[in-house]
Amino acid sequence: MMDPTPHDPDAMQLSLDVFLRDILPEIKLSLGELIDRENARTLPGRYARLLPETLLAVNLRPDAAETLTPIAAEIERELTDSCTRHGSLYDRVYRVQLRRSDDRDAPLFAISAHAGHDLAEPPPLEPDTPASSEPSVATAHAPAGPLPALPLADPDATRAEGAGGAFGWEAGRWMLVVENEQGEEQEVFRLTEPFTTVGRRSDDPMLRVTVGLSGVPHVSRRQLALLWDEEAGEPAFHVYNLGLNPLHVGGREVPGARVGRATVRYEEIEDAHVARVDPGESVRIGDRGPTLRVEEVPAPAEDPDATRYE
Repeated sequence: MMDPTPHDPDAMQLSLDVFLRDILPEIKLSLGELIDRENARTLPGRYARLLPETLLAVNLRPDAAETLTPIAAEIERELTDSCTRHGSLYDRVYRVQLRRSDDRDAPLFAISAHAGHDLAEPPPLEPDTPASSEPSVATAHAPAGPLPALPLADPDATRAEGAGGAFGWEAGRWMLVVENEQGEEQEVFRLTEPFTTVGRRSDDPMLRVTVGLSGVPHVSRRQLALLWDEEAGEPAFHVYNLGLNPLHVGGREVPGARVGRATVRYEEIEDAHVARVDPGESVRIGDRGPTLRVEEVPAPAEDPDATRYE
């Protein structure tokens, strides 16, 4: 999740013109930086083929969401087009969706990456509405009458209560590999942030996760969270079992905390529901799976012909 410097909500009353002139370029820059970080390392071919389309959610503070609602479809298309061009450098496909936070103290915008979800096409533009980001044009062509609110941002996209820091985290270094009951690799997801939630796909924003698993009706919609926690210089993750199914990590069974739709404060989760997981170690959900493991993406090979300075 990308979290730029917050803007003071009392010091800035956003107009549509101000947003388009000053904030939209910041959002485009942040989206591009996230794509670059995510693809800093190239996946081996067998994993690259299993990567799904990625949704980049731009989570807006309530006042910003209200300001942008009249031209939300147009802005989503503009941002998606920008990310599609940028992602083509890495043979990746991206979609952008605007969402609203219900927290008035949230940053003006925060960006979170989600994968493994069914992505509906954005609503079509009015036939006579030009696809332009010019403030005066966009304002002039804003639809009249009441409009549906933007989709609600999921709480884990903008906060992770007590989830700790990210010392030693390197974006683009890790991927999550998903195996079925037969041990076949079915899905692969890049870990873009040191905090990742995993579960069954859901349209409920209170149960939506970063990584949505497919074909697993028995898995909880908020099944687990992975938190990077480098220990004594060694890479490691802590897995929090938030769901109903137990997790099998090594020889240990980790029962589920059954948090449901509640806001999760990770420092309050009992140790019985938490396990350390090393890279390459398997985590099986329930008795039937799937089985997950975090793998390191190989670092770029050093170019032997590169110029060296002694």
